[in-house]
Amino acid sequence: MKKRVLALLLGMAMICRLFTGCGGNTEEKDTPEKSAQRPLHGQVTDIHGSVLTLSLGSENTAFSPGDGTDGPPPMSDNESEKPPQTASENGTDGPPSMPDNPAGGPPDGDGHGPQTAGEEREITVTEDTTFTVQDGPDSEKGNLEDLFVNAMIQVTLKDDGVTAASIVIQKSGPGQEVSNNAALSGAKTIDGKKASSSDETFTSTSMDENAVLVTNKGSLNMAGATIQKSGDTSNTDSSNFFGQNAALAVTKDSSAELTNVEIDAKGEGANALFATGENASIIADNVKIRTSGNSARGLDATYGGTIQASSVEISTEGDHCAALATDRGEGTIAVNTAALSTAGEGSPCIYSTGEISLRSATGTAAGSQILVVEGKNSVDLTDCELEGAGPDGLMLYQSTSGDARDGTAILRATDSRLATTSGGPMIYVTNTDSEITLTDTRLSFPGDVLLNAAGNETNNWGVPGQNGGTVTLTGIRQKLKGDICCDAISSVYLHLTENSSLAGAINQEHTGKEVTVQLDESSVWEVTGDSYITSLDNALGDCSNIHSNGHTVYYDASHTDNKWLEGQSVQLPGGGALTPAA
Repeated sequence: MKKRVLALLLGMAMICRLFTGCGGNTEEKDTPEKSAQRPLHGQVTDIHGSVLTLSLGSENTAFSPGDGTDGPPPMSDNESEKPPQTASENGTDGPPSMPDNPAGGPPDGDGHGPQTAGEEREITVTEDTTFTVQDGPDSEKGNLEDLFVNAMIQVTLKDDGVTAASIVIQKSGPGQEVSNNAALSGAKTIDGKKASSSDETFTSTSMDENAVLVTNKGSLNMAGATIQKSGDTSNTDSSNFFGQNAALAVTKDSSAELTNVEIDAKGEGANALFATGENASIIADNVKIRTSGNSARGLDATYGGTIQASSVEISTEGDHCAALATDRGEGTIAVNTAALSTAGEGSPCIYSTGEISLRSATGTAAGSQILVVEGKNSVDLTDCELEGAGPDGLMLYQSTSGDARDGTAILRATDSRLATTSGGPMIYVTNTDSEITLTDTRLSFPGDVLLNAAGNETNNWGVPGQNGGTVTLTGIRQKLKGDICCDAISSVYLHLTENSSLAGAINQEHTGKEVTVQLDESSVWEVTGDSYITSLDNALGDCSNIHSNGHTVYYDASHTDNKWLEGQSVQLPGGGALTPAA
């Protein structure tokens, strides 16, 4: 496993929920005796023999998924809807902005005082240390071999403040299921049987209650229904991850088919349609959804749940309320023909920690990015017109919440129009690998930056200095306009094919870790400022498809992919040149 510090705040807060001992009365002052017994919570960043390095999380920060599902919005829901902040704008639109020192207060330094988020402690393990492996609600005896880099653990120290008396290891990793303490209940429950409904009204005004719940391999066929949900959730995690308090929830191995249904959800955490668990399935046609509370998404799928919808109208008013969202454990949502509208902060049209596809749709996010992809997940758009107003237009990143697995974030857009009113970058990538493919898609934004791949120091996403973005941007019959920026820990690979073009400067500040440009014979780069690239792969050996407009493109003559240039300077159309960098 890679040795790296992952979720320090939100992820650690998750541990606090899994282990007793993080709760308690925060107003009660600690005595030395109490402090000596307080467990430490954190993530293992290194193991060397019998000594492990623990990166501490915050004791007092409650884990609140953003709408991860909702983009990094201000930290959106899963963090989920977290639309993140753009590093360059100190809090862009995404996961909600995190304070510079979320833990608050200086480290205690004696090994017994309150733990400080981000602080590292070396812990010694001895033959007397007891190990417990916790997997959701279940636990079993463990040993030193169960420890691994990136493991989230709870440590109780001996009086010396260094030696571990006991260690509890959380088995579940990012994106895996955590303990489900939500005992779902419904005003109308379909439990292990088949049922049908025609032109009925279903209402719930109670806290934590679903208006309709389909569970235990039950199935429901509903037509012409009205579903009304009010009453708040008592636990944000339970509503975000497991569908507690949703208007209609379908659990593992259960299904619902809906036709001509209207849903009005007014509570906090009152998602409209929620599918959670393997083989949980919702099929919906001609559905109108309105939610007005915070963390109340339109369609939401978690832990392998699936939603297929057509002819859908979704309007959300609260914060962290993506119209289409997946959360912890991944889910799949496919929508054909939709009108989407979100008004709140951290509420993009789409927030993906799973697989979301949208076809023939319009959408507006008045307080967030257009869409957000977190971690090893994807968004696929076809024939869509979507507009956002976040710190950036499109965001691909990895947070520290544990809601999404590490990997390559994927965005595909075909025959679409994507617009933002933000003056920030149209595309922002941080702390993740990503692949973006744009085909015949129009990008509209008032700023000068098309793409910014950069690390960040404001949101605790990854380790500063190691949390850059890596982007492969492919244009197919695509017109691109704007500069491409890249910092010293980030890389950009630009591929222009099938009559694509870019009008912009690339890596103008000469900061990028690696920047590659690939042009086929039909594609053109209109250079608008001096640019620095690591390598060039050009189907036209004379580089006549690079229009310099008087600017210079510098390349790395020592790079093996530039052998064909033989270290020479090439005059470009427009008076500029392609020349080796000093």
